[in-house]
Amino acid sequence: MLLIGCELRVLDPQQREQAVAGLQSERPDSPLLVLNTCQRLECYGWREPESSSIAIHRRWHGAAAVERLARIASGLECRVLGELDVLGQVRNAYRKFRDRRGDRHADLDRLFQDVLTLARRARRNSKIDQDLVSLGALATRELVARVPIGAPIAIVGTGSLASSVAHHLAELGCGDLRLIGRRVDNALRLAGEVNGRGGGLDAMRELLTDVAGIFTATAAPAAVIHAADLERTAQPLTIVDLGEPPDCEPAVTLSPRCTYVGLLEVESRVRANVELRLQRAQLAAQIVHEGAWQRYPDSDTLVVAASSLAAEAVCGATV
Repeated sequence: MLLIGCELRVLDPQQREQAVAGLQSERPDSPLLVLNTCQRLECYGWREPESSSIAIHRRWHGAAAVERLARIASGLECRVLGELDVLGQVRNAYRKFRDRRGDRHADLDRLFQDVLTLARRARRNSKIDQDLVSLGALATRELVARVPIGAPIAIVGTGSLASSVAHHLAELGCGDLRLIGRRVDNALRLAGEVNGRGGGLDAMRELLTDVAGIFTATAAPAAVIHAADLERTAQPLTIVDLGEPPDCEPAVTLSPRCTYVGLLEVESRVRANVELRLQRAQLAAQIVHEGAWQRYPDSDTLVVAASSLAAEAVCGATV
């Protein structure tokens, strides 16, 4: 059987979480690995998804699907080449797949393990992520440098990037963490992991009371933080917004009441040694391409030259 990969679009962005839950639960006899991040929704398995709430934007089959997933995990499809957090995002998606599938799909499980092994080899041999700071770690630095010691910090979002920041902050001893998510159960789960408080978007204003720092990274199609939500926050206030589109409405981003740090500003701080990183990306792309097609050759998919794949690494998708 050929692996099938699909890039998806949710027809109603407000129903994204329900659509993702449907993808993860449908057809237990043929499960999907669902890669759901702030700025990406893709799935991989032996079949295409059968959901009326999503549309398939792009497809990959066979070795091309293996290569696509390995390129993502290698950081070749990120706005910041070699991005560190994305490997963890793919690992998390794989762990969720394993939790759902039980022991019934060893062949697909082994294939996903091969993908992660290939991605790690590409990173190690190309050194694409050498000296690179992850977006999550850099966002944490921004908050810790600007927020008074011991002041409350809110994290809006419960995905892998928000989770990474929450755990970074907890490890640094930031004790009063507030976790806010569209799904209350996810917010409470993450809050439990970092000994914080959690709640849904309807508890936004209450949970933002007295906070001196806000980190936000959601997959929302529109702003989730409005000027009225900040009426009871501390002053000064720092907001680090990695949402795409931004999670804060324009009235917040331009407000004199806070220091606003957006995605582009954070990204600019991790784009050091661009030329060297592009050279490393070419090597990583070659390793991924050759590894995918040597291990999973098939006649149903057009072989794309490694040189063109290396060029694509410069303008990949987002994390």
